[in-house]
Amino acid sequence: MISSKTIKIAATGILCLAGAASLSAQFKTDQEFWNQPHITKTFAASYSMLAKTEPELAEEEQVIVKQVLEQLKLTNDKDAALKTILDALALNPDATAAFDFIAANFYAEKGDLKNAIKYYDSAAKKHPSFLRAVRNGAIMKVKEGRFEAALKDFTKAIELGAKDTTTMGLLGLCYVNTGKYFSAETAYREAIVLDPNVKDWQVGLAKSLLQQSKYEEGIAVLEQILVDDPENDILWSSAANAYLGLDDAETAVAIQEIVDRLGKSTPESLVFMGNIYMSRSLNDLALTYFQRAIKMDPKQDPSVYVSVAETMTARGTYDQAKTVIADVRSSFGDQLSDENSLKLLRFEAQIGLATGGGEKVIPILEKLVERDPMDGQALLLLAEFNSSKGTTDGYSRADLYFERATKVRAWEVRALISWARSYVSRERFGKAIPLLERVQVIDPQDHIGRYLDQVRKVYIASQGL
Repeated sequence: MISSKTIKIAATGILCLAGAASLSAQFKTDQEFWNQPHITKTFAASYSMLAKTEPELAEEEQVIVKQVLEQLKLTNDKDAALKTILDALALNPDATAAFDFIAANFYAEKGDLKNAIKYYDSAAKKHPSFLRAVRNGAIMKVKEGRFEAALKDFTKAIELGAKDTTTMGLLGLCYVNTGKYFSAETAYREAIVLDPNVKDWQVGLAKSLLQQSKYEEGIAVLEQILVDDPENDILWSSAANAYLGLDDAETAVAIQEIVDRLGKSTPESLVFMGNIYMSRSLNDLALTYFQRAIKMDPKQDPSVYVSVAETMTARGTYDQAKTVIADVRSSFGDQLSDENSLKLLRFEAQIGLATGGGEKVIPILEKLVERDPMDGQALLLLAEFNSSKGTTDGYSRADLYFERATKVRAWEVRALISWARSYVSRERFGKAIPLLERVQVIDPQDHIGRYLDQVRKVYIASQGL
């Protein structure tokens, strides 16, 4: 027979919580994280009541708890045990908070987060100092991704006396996911003091440090973890980013090369390498990494590589840009949004104009304008190309496109300046002056002011005034 002094409230040790997004990548599965000893130990609490923080049981309530324990002992039928508790609560909704807590634990085991949180919150409401109900409810909310709500519960649990490694570590996780990185650092350090062997908290501490741009401290933590986990590509990549934050591109590249040699490169890490090499003007080498990244996952977001093509076009590395554009089309053709498709057409037009292939790209530009009559960039490129022909017909067409481009607010100033220069090249200085004056009204610029003065002087001289 179980005596009233040894009645134990059912706090399960099988609560395998799903990991939060910011940490899930550090483990093969979410289950792997939540099944770790330091997590399950927190839940595998004894069934004994804690006088200062948990509700006392009336005599008739003790009978029901005994019945539940006997059911579990004889058949381990947790559904039947849960029904017993729910029936008791149905008969008396104001019954002890212990009943709500037991029901919450059973629901947590079943993976029913909604009901688990409902009954943990109910238990805490009935008995505000019910520490385990508050803390377990917080952990369920972490599993559900409700970090703000979990943060409030963890704070209350600490006020009630909780100061175990899991409480402090998950508090840090909540702070990280709500952007409170300094507080996260403090919580993780406390969790590590309580248990220095938990890698999760060390990784969380490193993340909170890096988010605060404390790169050297973050690197020191990452290096400590990597001693025991040398093939963790995510940690290596984090270290590489930290070294980049210290403007140490050489070390950042070396670290990413390690990740690559481990065979654990991702599209993100390959793009990282490509960007580093591109910034150092090693364009052919950069291209190899971008191409590998594109081919690695046909379902990834092509916007990243559209941006790469844009950067290459702007830098004048046209051969590499054309290769990236071709690869993007072949790999992501069906996934390209209208916006990205138009961008690629613009880049091709810019490259064609810059490399003497203007006649070939005119149909592209005209197609862009046909799809969007307010495409200021395409209109301006058409205007400049026609102006560059130096023919009467070319100038006539150019003026029409320049005028249309000036009607597009975002391109108005650039179109006015380019149109004015076109007139200057034709020695039609009187036409250029009002255009430049308009620029100075819309967006005054010193160098345009000086250019305007020069054009005025030449105009006056040409008129013999």
